[in-house]
Formats: sequence, structure tokens, C-alpha cells
Amino acid sequence: MTVLRNWRIKMLGEIFSSMATIVIMISLGYVLQIKGWFDKNFSTSIASLIIKIALPASIMISVLRFISREKMIEFVGSLGIPLMSVIIGYFVAWIIVRVFRIPNERKATVMNTIVNANTIFMGLPLNLSLFGEEAMPYFLVYYVVNTLSTFTVGTYLFAYYNQQHVGKGIQWSRIFSPPLIAFLGSMIWVWFGWTLPDFLDDSLIYIGSLVTPLSLMYIGIHLAQVGLRSLTFDGDMRLSIFGRFVLFPAILLIIQVGVIQLLSIELPMKLQETFFLQSTIPTLVIMPLLATEENADIDFATSAVTITTLLYIVILPVWMMLFSIAFQS
Repeated sequence: MTVLRNWRIKMLGEIFSSMATIVIMISLGYVLQIKGWFDKNFSTSIASLIIKIALPASIMISVLRFISREKMIEFVGSLGIPLMSVIIGYFVAWIIVRVFRIPNERKATVMNTIVNANTIFMGLPLNLSLFGEEAMPYFLVYYVVNTLSTFTVGTYLFAYYNQQHVGKGIQWSRIFSPPLIAFLGSMIWVWFGWTLPDFLDDSLIYIGSLVTPLSLMYIGIHLAQVGLRSLTFDGDMRLSIFGRFVLFPAILLIIQVGVIQLLSIELPMKLQETFFLQSTIPTLVIMPLLATEENADIDFATSAVTITTLLYIVILPVWMMLFSIAFQS
């Protein structure tokens, strides 16, 4: 009992730490915009910088640092659970946006909020702290699925539901975005066992490190431009939050239980814990940037990131306690 209590205290500490960092960086962007440091074109420029340059560099470095050819072969068999969760999650999200008549400019944000998580900035540190290095291979499996989901289906949805593209079919140039090209290219690079020269590796690390602070500052800048009253907590947002924190973790949990019970396959506890934790992580911090690129509802996307992040301090302890009772009792 003492071990479980200490584990919960540690978990809460990690959540508070991650949230404090996020709030500080969002607040910095907000305050600097209020003080007039940035002109009206700065937020558009910063969005392009992140999506087209910094994010591809960050993805390349993450893949090259955390994934090896041996690990790629090892974790192919573990892809099934998160992959099925994502596929079913998109289907459920699609039903939700149709049944509840979500406006086109919000549909992509709602669907991405339900399915895709902020795995690197919040998911990785929490996973390392709670489950240790031995759970890293399982985190990488989830990271790969989440990244592919975000920069294939996720970005396509933003392009498709943009008023200029509705009904025009698949926009392949929108799918093969710089982040996805960087991801696929770096996976090929890893497969052939190539290494980067030190100067190029260092350059990518520095450029990639811009993603999180600039993305969070962007949220603060946008909040300052439109006012805090623009934060939305209407029916569409409540559906998004319910999907992210209840439906999607439940989908993954049901799949894990099904694999264990129906297929009689033993899943390592670290795998179960890691996949479940990642399924509860708040939505993508770059969501407002994706919305900006496609002229979607930026206020709604900003609200999705801000609100899911703030609510996480309450949501995660509840889910993890239920998980520990169900699987570790």
C-alpha cells in the first residue's frame, strides 16, 4: 500500500512539473504580446517556422536518438494495439463530428484532439519517471504510431475540412508535409544504419529544440491577441475533452483486455502501463499551428490544447488509480 501511495505522489509531482513548465511558456508569450513585442504578422511567421523547419528537425532527431534498426524489428509486433486504437479512435471521432454536426472548421481539431497526443513533451518525461528506461521500447512504439497518425490522417483532416478543400478529394501535397517527410526519411536513414556528421546532428538538435517553447509561446501570443475570453468550453469542446480523456483511453484499454482474454496473449505489464499512460496524454501542442496553416478555427484549437493540459492534473490520477486497481491488485 505504501509503494502504491508513493507511486501516486511521484506521478502527481511529475504532472505538476510538466504543467508548470507549459504554463510558464504560454504565459511568457501572452505577456510579451500584451507588451507589444510582436507585430500582427509574427504569429503567422512563427507558425511556418515551426511546421516547416523546426518540427521536421525535432522529429528527425527524436527518431535518430531513440530508434535503432534492431528496435524497429523488435517492436513491429507491438504496433498492433496502438494502431488498432488509432483506427477505431478515428472512426469513433468521425461518427461524433457527424452525429453532433460539428462545423467544418472545427472537425479536424475535434478528431485530432480525440486521437492524437502530446507524446514527446508530456508523454516522454512522464513515462521515463513512472516506468523507467525499461519501458522506453514500448514508448517508442506508441510514439511512432502517434507521429504517423498526426502527420498523415491528422494533417489531411485539417486540409480536407478547410472550406477551400472540402469535396476536392485527397490533397497529396497536404499529406506529405515536411514533418512526415522528415519522419519517413529518418526511418529510412536508421534502417540503413547511417549516422549524421556531428555538426549536422548538433544543428538539428538546436533547431528542433525550438518546437516546444515556440509552440507554447504561440498559444500565449494568440490568447493575448484574441483575449482570454476566446477560450471555448462549449458543447464541441466538451465532446473533444470527453473523447480525449474517456473514450480513447477506454478504446485502448478494451483492446488490451481483448488481446489478453480472447487471444490468450500475455502482454508485459510495462507495455500495458506505457500504452495506457500515453492514451491519456493531453492533445498536441502544435494543434493551433496546424489550424493556422489551414485557416481552421484557431481559437478552438488553442482552447483544446490549453483546457486538456489544465484538466490533466485531475484526469491522470483518476485513470491511473483505476488502472492500478484493475491490473495490479
